[in-house]
Amino acid sequence: MFVDEVTIRLKAGDGGNGCMSFRRVAHNPKGGPDGGNGGKGGDIILVCDPNTADFTDYKFKPHAAAKNGVPGKGSDKDGANGDSLKLKMPPGTVVIDEETGNTVLELIEYGKEYLLLKGGKGGKGNTTFKSSTNQAPRKYTPGQEGEQGTYKLVLKSIADIGLVGFPNAGKSTLIGLLTGAEPKTASYPFTTLQPTVAVIEYPQTYERLTMADIPGLIEGAHENRGLGHRFLRHIERCNLLLFLVDMAGTDGRDPVDDYRQLVRELRYYDEAMLDKPQLIVANKMDEPESPENLARFKKKIRRKVHQLSCLSEEGLPELKAILRERVLLGKTR
Repeated sequence: MFVDEVTIRLKAGDGGNGCMSFRRVAHNPKGGPDGGNGGKGGDIILVCDPNTADFTDYKFKPHAAAKNGVPGKGSDKDGANGDSLKLKMPPGTVVIDEETGNTVLELIEYGKEYLLLKGGKGGKGNTTFKSSTNQAPRKYTPGQEGEQGTYKLVLKSIADIGLVGFPNAGKSTLIGLLTGAEPKTASYPFTTLQPTVAVIEYPQTYERLTMADIPGLIEGAHENRGLGHRFLRHIERCNLLLFLVDMAGTDGRDPVDDYRQLVRELRYYDEAMLDKPQLIVANKMDEPESPENLARFKKKIRRKVHQLSCLSEEGLPELKAILRERVLLGKTR
């Protein structure tokens, strides 16, 4: 199960109450106030954890609360602070306040901790209110309530490259060849049912790239058709969009129409997506129809195209090198 959207209810700890107490000991029968302060309630802290993939844990446990502060005691004993609650979130998490609809946090930096809700302050004991004019104060204050709220968590994957294409274009096969991942592949549409983020390794230079594969798009994906609509957000943060086009025209498809439709769907979803650098890759170049289709594609689209066959792996090393140049080295090739 892959959970990339969930609603949770969170509450920071309440502050402990202050204490009203007076010292009563044999050698000091008129002892003064000795009520301690209450401890602070625990905070709710979100941790950007690269080892957390999605929100599965929160789907089955949508409520969480930090510990309350301990009340103060006599003998000037302050209560202990409540333990803060640290919740691990996958990188790319967007936290949206359910009440206002506003985005309150975005977790981007690996390992960084983000304060979401503050625990309540502890109450003051009566010792705090002692003064020259009030030697025996009977005043104390309760602890403050901790902050609370209901939040919608939305995952927008962080990856260098976003892989875009129609069902059966060969996306899962390509990501498997480039990264060593083992996504499900088959000769029918929608074998990819959830986003996949895998790593492309460059052992000689000790470099790596991440590539996100989303379920295949179809016409009307931006209007909740097919599977791709809810996963488009997973390529919003990518530095490069790789358009994988089935140049063989499988199932009577037209590669030119496929590419144009992919561009339209991205534009309808968010026009800013098309401002990202793009790389067009013509797949299935081992098929007899592909060379003719490629010639027509180049004439119509007028964009540079990299040729590839996932079956024979011809063009794969060159593609891997191009991705390194475009993303890691920043070249505009």
